[in-house]
Amino acid sequence: MAIFRDRLEAGYRLAERIKLPENSVIFAIPRGGVPVGYALAKSFRVPLDIVVVRKLPIPWNPEAGFGAITLDGKVVLNPEFEGYLSPKTVEEIARVVHQEVLRRNEVYRGGKGYRDLKGKIAVVVDDGFASGYTAIAAANFLRRFSPERLVAIAPVCPVHTRELLENYFDGVYCLVESRELPFAVASFYDDFHDLKDEEVINLVEELKREGLFFPEVRSENG
Repeated sequence: MAIFRDRLEAGYRLAERIKLPENSVIFAIPRGGVPVGYALAKSFRVPLDIVVVRKLPIPWNPEAGFGAITLDGKVVLNPEFEGYLSPKTVEEIARVVHQEVLRRNEVYRGGKGYRDLKGKIAVVVDDGFASGYTAIAAANFLRRFSPERLVAIAPVCPVHTRELLENYFDGVYCLVESRELPFAVASFYDDFHDLKDEEVINLVEELKREGLFFPEVRSENG
């Protein structure tokens, strides 16, 4: 039984239950995490950026992943799949997915690099954490920019994934935690359509107009 109408509603429901400090920067995982992050950015008036990571799809079940890859080409693998895929297969899948990550960085972020996060709380947001490895890849990537704290937030996740993520983040919060298996993020939403680039771009453009898109927000020190 679905709990959320769509990702945007899930984001606003999250905003009712959590507090984000003023020095927070939301890092939405595309594409599904962007509407959730948008709702949080609007609710708390804190800036949003997009952490361009993507899952590595399992060949026989592309909706699920065996790991994830970041903008700098670093791969994080789920150890549960060790031995199921040859190193060559992993390398080929990673190469293809990395090209899409690079493309998304151009389309969503104008090809910009990432800014220093000293004194900031980096908040990784998605529409749900399933295995958690895309969020782990995002955490590894963002640690390079020295955030004060790194937290993970999603509308839904399995209990075991929340426990896993606590090893990589300073704090983890899921509005709904599930013990049911198999787990599917989509089952918690009435509308879980595959977002298009245009939908992400429209949300980014609105945040830009409100001065809430982090790559374009300048501090007093530049």
